[in-house]
Amino acid sequence: MSSDRFKVEKAGEGLYRLDVRGLVCPYPQLLVMRALSGLSQNDILEVILDNPPSVRDIPPILEERGYNVNVTRLDSATWKIIIQTRK
Repeated sequence: MSSDRFKVEKAGEGLYRLDVRGLVCPYPQLLVMRALSGLSQNDILEVILDNPPSVRDIPPILEERGYNVNVTRLDSATWKIIIQTRK
């Protein structure tokens, strides 16, 4: 796994993107948690992924920790999870 490929990119003021397509559990969740730990309050992280178990498992874990989470299906194999960091 190339660490450069899965780095958080700044997409705008307070908006960050992380593309974890091609990874399977537990890597998407680990990379999301690492990315969130480096963000400021009220920042937004958009995560693009294609692993159905991650789409099922990540949102409830984040909601339990107080994050606002929204999941959108982009196509038949890809989802976007929008996570707003804790206030």
